[in-house]
Amino acid sequence: FLKILLNTSLIFFSLLLILNLFDEISFFKEMDVNFLFPLLMAFLKTPLVLYKIFPFIFLISSILLFLKIIERDEIITIKVSGISNYKIILLPTIISFVLGIMLVSIFNPVTSLFTYKYYEIKNHFSNKNDFLAAITENGIWIKDIHLNNTNLIKADSLINNELIDVSIYVFNKNNENVSRFEAKRANIKNKSWQLSEVRIFDDYNNANIKSNFENSYLFETNINVESIQNLFSKLETVSFWKLNKIKSNYEDIGYSTDQIDLEFHKGISYPFFIMTMTFLASVIMLHTKYKVNTLYHVIFGLFISVVIFYLNDLSKVLGQTEKISLIQSVWIPIIIVFILSIVGSMHINDK
Repeated sequence: FLKILLNTSLIFFSLLLILNLFDEISFFKEMDVNFLFPLLMAFLKTPLVLYKIFPFIFLISSILLFLKIIERDEIITIKVSGISNYKIILLPTIISFVLGIMLVSIFNPVTSLFTYKYYEIKNHFSNKNDFLAAITENGIWIKDIHLNNTNLIKADSLINNELIDVSIYVFNKNNENVSRFEAKRANIKNKSWQLSEVRIFDDYNNANIKSNFENSYLFETNINVESIQNLFSKLETVSFWKLNKIKSNYEDIGYSTDQIDLEFHKGISYPFFIMTMTFLASVIMLHTKYKVNTLYHVIFGLFISVVIFYLNDLSKVLGQTEKISLIQSVWIPIIIVFILSIVGSMHINDK
């Protein structure tokens, strides 16, 4: 089983790498980069995609395992030795669960690191991302490049469309601090920020720094609340083991932790998802009475994968529209597939 799983994973990794390579070549075609650079970017991107489709790789690998056993008539030998169909299913299912735990514990941090480096490098070449943002124990930090100036922004919290207790340091192209803004709040619904109760410090090159107070001030940036939320929602760059720390930081600034909780339950449910896919494939294959060619079973496995993918997608939509909770949207597809597998295995020893 492990050998089949490894070979199947390598095949999918190669296919994904090639597809991502074409995508990166298209992105960098008009840029002056080394010809191996798109390959590096594709290599950084591929592990995350592989991690997401691993449950379906386990499904196909399990189908291929039982197909091999059936084709060699080994199933009869196994039964003669006194091993029931339940025990035949149990071994690959347990192995899948253990491997699922290892994937979350070891492979997930690697994919998160690679994905972080991918976005970090990609941002340098993208015109759409002239800013960086992070949430720490000290609040929200944003670096924004606008009109040859670099704005370093700190805020204590984000409430709806407003940053609270905002400090903005403006640096020119020579990296000299030319001005500073201290505001009670900043409405960042649009890229033109509306600062309220703001004190402006100008003429930093002068020994006597002057300041003046304004009730309202318009500050131009590349950022609005939507762009910040989109950046913070890229939780695939965060390792499963760091989610609790990130959640604590989000809570400190009053930012919603719903997506953090969602990612946490995705990580917890991941081994169960993989185990369930192996269980489902095993039950289906033990119900197969006739030898059919390998291609048919692979296509059948892909069909099941597509059906489960759309089931996951439907559950996700229901969660986003608040028909069910986000946490329920993670577990419901797994529970449904597991129940179907249990029902299918009820008379499996009669096969």
